[in-house]
Amino acid sequence: MTDKINFKIFKPFGSTLAKAVLPLDLIKDFKEDLKNIRSDKEKKNNHDWGERLVGHVAEEYLITPEIMLKWKKSFFDPIIASYTNAHYKEEKIESILINSAWYVVSKPGDYNPCHRHTEYTKTKNYHLSCVGYLQIPEAMIPTENAKQHNDFSGNTEFIEGSEGMFTDVNYRITPNEMERTWILFPNSLSHIVYPFNSTNKDEERISFSFNATINFSSSKNS
Repeated sequence: MTDKINFKIFKPFGSTLAKAVLPLDLIKDFKEDLKNIRSDKEKKNNHDWGERLVGHVAEEYLITPEIMLKWKKSFFDPIIASYTNAHYKEEKIESILINSAWYVVSKPGDYNPCHRHTEYTKTKNYHLSCVGYLQIPEAMIPTENAKQHNDFSGNTEFIEGSEGMFTDVNYRITPNEMERTWILFPNSLSHIVYPFNSTNKDEERISFSFNATINFSSSKNS
């Protein structure tokens, strides 16, 4: 199944990441699910996930389990398995569990400070986290002038280690790279989501994240 999925595994620094192209049908399903949640007051309240997460973000909602399960089997599991097998070649994966999974709806000026998902999962044995981009506002795409001034507006930045000569400590995803992009990373990896600017206060960046646990048949869960 993985030969039908466009993804790569790479090391921008010490940690290994995976990067994939989200299927258009997945984006359609997720956005429709989010629309249904936001349009129903009861669902909106039941799925509200904002108080459990860090940062200044307009809206955050749990993904409907049935939608998550559908794409877990056909898209996420094969990539997570390939990523895990690249590290643990001698281990057999028994199961992949996707735990909390949520949408993030950001307005202009919203941001997430530097954080790691381990800070919010100390009682859980989570190993991997991710971010996927479902909608990118046109205003987020940097102009040539912004590029020349190293504008971080709308960037997602991963950080690891200490800066020094011959050492890469960060990896940035810029807005013009975000469309249909999904990034898988160790849940201990620090990352920042920078605010984006827009004259239209109603513009939205829509993304999703989840935490995952890998269970091995040998019970190697470290």
